[in-house]
Formats: sequence, structure tokens, C-alpha cells
Amino acid sequence: MSRQIQIDRELFIDLCEFFFLGSEYRGEEWLAEDIRKALETKLDKIIARELFTKYKRSPSGEEREAARKAYLDHKGILKDWRTDEEYHAPEPPDDWQG
Repeated sequence: MSRQIQIDRELFIDLCEFFFLGSEYRGEEWLAEDIRKALETKLDKIIARELFTKYKRSPSGEEREAARKAYLDHKGILKDWRTDEEYHAPEPPDDWQG
């Protein structure tokens, strides 16, 4: 299954300038570094989204917890700032009339 990825307009223009105009428009090394940084940022967002989706859609609790930890590791959340398990909202009392 083919999936599409959207990129910012500025990145698209930089890619076109780099491949079609080369060093005629801006310094090639400077433009290449801008493109590299933008693509790394985009790749980081794609990976984070995939990990988050796996966390939310995992069928078993063990898989979900492993995916949650992988997502938090990827995002750079320190282990000291994490809870031991996924947060669940408390259930309303049995006599609650909501």
C-alpha cells in the first residue's frame, strides 16, 4: 500500500532549487544543510507518529506498553518523568446518575 507524505512548501521549494538550479541560486552546501535538517525533522515526526499509532492500536496490553515506552524513548521523555503504566481515567461510581 502506497502512503503519501506531505512536506512544507518551503522544503519543496528548497528541493526544487537544489536539484534544478543547483549552486546558481544559493550556495549549494548551505541549501543542502537546510534540506537535510528539514528532512530529519520530518522523518522524526513520521517515526513518532508511527510509534504513537502502534501504541494506541496494539491489541494486547503488553504490546501497547512496549509501544508506549518506545514512543516515550523516541520523544526523549526521561524515565523519572514517566508513570509506571498508562493513565486511565477513573471509573464513575456505580450509583452515579450521569
